[in-house]
Amino acid sequence: MFLKHKTICLLASSALAGMIAAGSVAHAAAGSGVVGLSSDGSVMLSEVYDISTGKYVYQLTSTATGQTQTITPPSGAGYLALRGLSADGKTVIGSYYDGTAHRDVPFLWTAAGGFVEVADANVSSYFASVSGDGKAVAGYDWANYNEAFYWTAADGKIGLGSLGGLSSRAIAISRDGTTVVGTADTLDGKSHAFLWKVGDEELRDIDTLSGNSTAALVSNDGSAVAGSWYTSASSPYHVFHWTEAGGMVDIGDLGGSYTFLNAMSGEGNVLVGNSYLEGNLSSHAYRYVASTDTMTDLETLGGTYSSASDVNLDGSVVVGASTDAQSVQHGFRWTEATGMISVEDWLESQGGTLGTDMTETAEFVSDDGNVIVGRTTNDTIYIARVVEDNGCPPSANMCQGGGGGGTGIIDTAKFYPTVATASNVVVQGGVNSADTIMFGAQGAPMRSLLTTGQRSVWGTVDGGYDNGANADGGLALGEFGFGYGIADGVTARFAVGGTYTDQDLDAGGNVRQRGVYLSPEVSADLGRNIYMTVGGYWGRSSVDSSRGYLNGAVTDYSTGDTNAETWGAKIRFDWLNAITVDNIAITPYVGLSYAHTKVDAFTETGGSFPVNFDETSDHSTILRLGADFVRPLNDTVRLLAKAELDYQFEDHAAATRGTLVGISDFDLDGQDLKQFWARGGVGAEFDLGKGVASFMVNATTKGQDPDVWVRSNWTVKF
Repeated sequence: MFLKHKTICLLASSALAGMIAAGSVAHAAAGSGVVGLSSDGSVMLSEVYDISTGKYVYQLTSTATGQTQTITPPSGAGYLALRGLSADGKTVIGSYYDGTAHRDVPFLWTAAGGFVEVADANVSSYFASVSGDGKAVAGYDWANYNEAFYWTAADGKIGLGSLGGLSSRAIAISRDGTTVVGTADTLDGKSHAFLWKVGDEELRDIDTLSGNSTAALVSNDGSAVAGSWYTSASSPYHVFHWTEAGGMVDIGDLGGSYTFLNAMSGEGNVLVGNSYLEGNLSSHAYRYVASTDTMTDLETLGGTYSSASDVNLDGSVVVGASTDAQSVQHGFRWTEATGMISVEDWLESQGGTLGTDMTETAEFVSDDGNVIVGRTTNDTIYIARVVEDNGCPPSANMCQGGGGGGTGIIDTAKFYPTVATASNVVVQGGVNSADTIMFGAQGAPMRSLLTTGQRSVWGTVDGGYDNGANADGGLALGEFGFGYGIADGVTARFAVGGTYTDQDLDAGGNVRQRGVYLSPEVSADLGRNIYMTVGGYWGRSSVDSSRGYLNGAVTDYSTGDTNAETWGAKIRFDWLNAITVDNIAITPYVGLSYAHTKVDAFTETGGSFPVNFDETSDHSTILRLGADFVRPLNDTVRLLAKAELDYQFEDHAAATRGTLVGISDFDLDGQDLKQFWARGGVGAEFDLGKGVASFMVNATTKGQDPDVWVRSNWTVKF
C-alpha cells in the first residue's frame, strides 16, 4: 500500500481507529500536514492552513526542488479532504462536499487531467487508497450502510459486498492494484478483517483470532496484510500480521496493554508503530519482523516517549518522533547500525549543517530511506535528504540532465518564495526593460520632431535603481539612434542599444541580465498639433541567476543561465503645447504599451536543492496618462518636467513550471503585480555645441517602472 498509512483512522470505526494508530491522526489534522509521499521520496502531498485567508492550501511539492503545484478545489466544493498520493507521485485521491447535491464526491486528480469525479447520484462515496500507478482505487459508498468498492477507469466501480452483515469498508489497496483490504460486518455482529483480490467473487474473511479486526495495511504485491484487533470494547488493543502461509498472528507488545500500528514495509515483512510499556504510562516505538516473529523496542532519544510513523521499502529504516532528556520532541531515524538518532544528527553525520534543532516529527520516508518529510518546530513542513558520495541523490533519476542536488534540509515555508522570486525576476526583467525603454529612454518624442529631409543622431544613457518586494538592484542602458523627417509632420527614428540589470534577491543571490535591443518608431501629425507615435521593440538578453535559500542554518546557492527574448509595441498620442500657463507649455499625452518576454528552459546546478525550469513567458500591458512640461529660462536653457499615472492590466506574473528530470512536474503560481502607480520627473535641456543636451531625474511609486532613474541625452539635428 502506498498511502504510507496515514489516513487509516479517518476510515475505520471509532474503536478501531484509536487502536490502529493514535499518532496517525495528527498527520492530517489542522495546521501544516503531510498527507503522502511518493515511493522515491521525490513528491510530497500536503495541506497547509493559510491563516490570512482562513482556508487550506493543497499542494504537491518536489522534495528535491521545493517547487509546488497547487490543487485548486472545483467550483462549488464545500471542502476538500485529501486521502492519499499514488506511489509514482502523480495521482491524488480524496473527496469534496457537493453542497447542491448534499453528498460527498470522491475524486482522482492529476496535473494532466485535473479532477475526475467517481460518484453515484445521491450517494456519498469516499476513496481510501490508490494503487502505485494511480489506475486502481479502493473506497466505499455510504447510503444506509457502507459497501466497499474497487474502481478502475476501464471497469468502473465494483461493489465488494460484506461478510454476511450489512456493512463493509475498504481501507487499503496494494501498490500493484490487485488486492483490497478492510473491515466488514459478520453475521454474529462483529467486524472482521477482509481481503479481496481482482477476480474474486466475494470477500475473504482472514480473522482467525475471533475478535473485531480491521485490515489496514497491505504489502505492495498483496501477499501480506496487517491491522488491528480486539476482543471487546474494554479489552487491550492488538496488532496482527497475516500471510497465506502463517495466517493471522498477534505481534505482541512491549509489556503494556496497547499496541498501535502505523506503517508496513513495502515488502510486507516489517511493521512499525508504538506500544505501551508495563504500567501503560508511556509508549515506545517498535519494529516487528514477521519472518522471525520478533518485536524490538526502538527506545527513545533520551526521553520517555517515541512512536514510529513510517518504514522504508525493505524495513531497514524507521522514522518517527521521540522526546529527548529535556522532554523536547524531535524527528528520528532508526537503523540497526545507528540505532535511534535525531534527523538533525543523521544529516550532520552525512555532512549537513543545521545550526539548530528544527524537526518535531518524521512522518514519511522514501523507499531507499534517504528522504524524510515531517513537521518543524514551527509547524511547517521540512524535507530532509542525504545524497550518496557519487554526487547523485539515491533516486538516481535526479542525475539525468544534470539536475544534481545534495544533502540538506529545507523548511518549505521559507524555500518556496525563493523559487517564485527568482523566476519572477528573470521573466519580468525583460518586459520591465522594454517598458522602461519605450517610455523612458524614448519617452520624449515631441522633443525630437524633424522637418522634411532633416536628420538627427543621438545618444542616450539611462541609469537607475529599483527596490522591489523581493529584490533590489541597479539598471543601465545605452542607446544610439538616427532620425529622419520623411514628410511634412512625419518623423521616423531607429535606435539600437544595450541593457544591463543586476537584481539582488532578498533571500540571497542575484539575477544579472545583459542584452541588446532594436527599436523603430514613427511620429505623425494628425492635425491640430495632435501627434501619434507608433513604435516597436525587440531585444535579446542573457540571464545569469544565483538563487539563495536556507539549507538548515546555512545559505545555499544554486546557479543557472538562460536566454530571454522580448518584443513589444507602443502607441502614443501627444497634444503638442495644448496649454500654456505662465510661459509653461503643457503637452498632455496618453500611451499604451505591450511587451512580451520568453525565457528559455534552464537547469540550475550546484547547491543541495537545484531547480529545473521549463520555458516560460510573460507579458505586460500598461496604460499611461500624463503630461510633459517645458518652461524656457533663457534662449539656451529650458526646464523640463513630467507627471504620469500608470495602470497595468495583469494581476499576476506568469506561473513557474518545470520538471524534476525523470520524476515529477511542478507548477507554482506567479506573484502579485502592482496595478496602479505614479511617475514624475524633473530636469532641463540646454544647447550644447551643435546639439541639445538634456537630463531628467525620474521617480516612480511601487510599480513596474524603476523606483529612481536618470535619463541623459544629447541630440544633433542637421
